[in-house]
Formats: sequence, C-alpha cells, structure tokens
Amino acid sequence: MSRGGLNKLKIVGYKDVKFKNKIGEYTALINPETYSISHDVNISEKGGQGSYVPTTSYSKGSSQTISFKILFDGTGVIKKDGNPIPAGLAIIGASAPSVTDDINLFKKLVYVYDSTTHQPPFVQILWGVLSFSGRLTKLSFNYKLYKPDGTPLRAEADCSFCGVIDEERLAAIENKQSPDLTHIKIVKAGDTLPLLCYYEYGDSKYYYEVARFNGLTNIKQLIPGMKLFFPPLITN
Repeated sequence: MSRGGLNKLKIVGYKDVKFKNKIGEYTALINPETYSISHDVNISEKGGQGSYVPTTSYSKGSSQTISFKILFDGTGVIKKDGNPIPAGLAIIGASAPSVTDDINLFKKLVYVYDSTTHQPPFVQILWGVLSFSGRLTKLSFNYKLYKPDGTPLRAEADCSFCGVIDEERLAAIENKQSPDLTHIKIVKAGDTLPLLCYYEYGDSKYYYEVARFNGLTNIKQLIPGMKLFFPPLITN
C-alpha cells in the first residue's frame, strides 16, 4: 500500500489470457470519479400451457463487467508525475502531456488488434484493492477542448471491460468431481498467505500456487477485506 498518497488507476496490457506476456502499461492522469462492476446471472423460464407464472431455474453465470471513464488532458493544468492527486483536482504549471500520444498508448494496451496473436490485448486493471482481469468490450472518446489548429487538448474515454479467465484456472474452479471445491476466504487483519493455506489445505507450502492462482505479485501485501480463491488440490 502507498504511504501518504492515493494510488492511481493502472491498466496493464498482455498478449495472453494467462497474463504472462506483457505489452506495456498506462497510468491514469487522474483517477476516475467512479467505476461500476456488474454481475449477471442467466435464468431460464419454464411454464406449461396455460400457466400464469413460469418457473425459473439457473442457467449459467456471466462474466463480470467493469465500466469507468478516463480523462486525457494536454492543457498543462493537471500534474502528470509526482504524488497522485484525487479526481477533479488540478495543479497549475505542470508540463503538458500529449493527448494524442496518451490516447494512442491507451488504445494499444486495450484495443489495437495484434497480428501475432490475432486478437486484441488482455488487460489487468489495478487501483487500490481493485484487481480486475479482462478485455475491452466498449471504447468511445469524447473530445472536449482543442488548440486553434484542431489538435485535441482534452478528451474523455468511456470504456467497459468483461472479465476473463484462462481454461486451466476455470477447470480448477469448475472441478465438480472434486470433493474440495474452490473456496473463497475474506482476508482479515493479521492473515498471511502461508497461514491461510495451512488452514485450508493443512499445509502452508501451497502459498505460491494460491498466489499465482489469484494473480498476486506480492504475498506480503494482503489487504483486509480482499477476497482470495483457494482452488481444489489436483493430485496424480
């Protein structure tokens, strides 16, 4: 966690769904004012002829989606480097970034088709306790301010991403033949990953696999309130 500052939202682009082949990253100039996460469940309806109210049954779950807006500013009034600042605050006299360059970098990480993989990138969206893995489903730009020659000075991107998961991890989660299905634990103050693995599996040695399964880069930075997934053990 940061000390004395507010972390900025970061988007990291990858070529693969396992998030190993990194393309690059983009740090927001200022944080979004809000973001929304939606969860959908598909329900099927059944009803006999003449029935007034149909019966419903669970069909399948759907990917989570996250939506937010990012501001691109080239007027020089918003600080780009140094201590992060909250959404909506401006600092006069900062060097002006290029809106066009920032937008091109952003699009390369989330939108531009890769001829080597034959698909757009996968992304990880990181901000404070937020960690979302997905890919772009919607991107639109609203240009708000220009130089006399038409060069954009300010723009806002409205973007949405759907969650993704690689087949290996999905197979572990959906291993319904296993008596030990994936468990979810909420981190409490004082918890460590080796200790949680000991409680879950009876052995702390699985902490590295659990960290990798959850996309953790630093096992010492467990945050109270965060969710951790503990998949079933697969033995030969």
